[in-house]
Amino acid sequence: MENIFKKPKYIIILGTTGSGSGAIFDYLNGRNDLYNPLGDQEYPLPMLPNGLMSLESISGKAFDPAITEYALIQFKFIAHQLMEYWFKRTKNDDLKKKIFLFKKEIDQFIKEISFGDFPMRLFWRELMETPEQYIFDRLKKRIGFKKKIPQSRLIVSQKDLIIAAQKLHNNMFCINSNGCPVLLDQGGSGWNPTESTKYFEDHKIVLVTRDPRDQFAELRQYKKAESVEGFIEWYGEMQRRLNLINDPNILIVKFEDFVMNNEQSIKKLCKHTAISPNIKSTYQSNLSKKNICKFSNLVLQNEIEKIERIFKEYTFN
Repeated sequence: MENIFKKPKYIIILGTTGSGSGAIFDYLNGRNDLYNPLGDQEYPLPMLPNGLMSLESISGKAFDPAITEYALIQFKFIAHQLMEYWFKRTKNDDLKKKIFLFKKEIDQFIKEISFGDFPMRLFWRELMETPEQYIFDRLKKRIGFKKKIPQSRLIVSQKDLIIAAQKLHNNMFCINSNGCPVLLDQGGSGWNPTESTKYFEDHKIVLVTRDPRDQFAELRQYKKAESVEGFIEWYGEMQRRLNLINDPNILIVKFEDFVMNNEQSIKKLCKHTAISPNIKSTYQSNLSKKNICKFSNLVLQNEIEKIERIFKEYTFN
């Protein structure tokens, strides 16, 4: 029988944009028994466009040798761009020092999941060629320069890719953890938590949900989302997907419960992640109370009524 008290290698906090997951992350990050390798930055590589989930689909059900090279190129680009973003935005000097090593691990990962370099002309390259590139290539050909045939690699199986991704994350995040669980913020998709976190060994997930009125207020304030009708479809589809979750690694926590019933919520959270509830955190739940019922100042009354009429069961009283 599995030991439920064994600490996981990773604790991953997920939200669904404006769901208040930052409060739970701040509580865990404010303790002294977890290792946070990314400081103030999130880790969305699994679900970014051309990220790990896209790469996995190319290695599995979407496989075709004509597009694997494109998938590898785009994955490296988005991964390096994410790390450049961290370098520019972080206030954590320790994270800035790690960026070079992270990029090396990404490059090594790509080497491990690719094989069979067989240079050839591929149709997608012609489709993506700009008019300027086409003219330039024609001019080079006219004056005698022979165009080099670009590489064309294959990708390993879906199973081997997942194993390689787990190794990648261990090399990136566990080296200096000293055996403590690694804490990651948004290390997957809150809409698809099981599939998007398979790239981490031995992990526990905390998925945060929120009163739809306040979530709409957050999306309006910070994401410029205005359509209440669009939000109703968006939130309804999110809840439909969350209701299908049947995964013991996932604990779903309501933001309002965590703030208003903080002591009880911490006990539940610590039991799920097998960490001690007795370690104090710098997080103060009282400071989060201002984010409950903030919709009254940001959402029109008729919009509130529309949301309440459909999602009454998800509202916080």
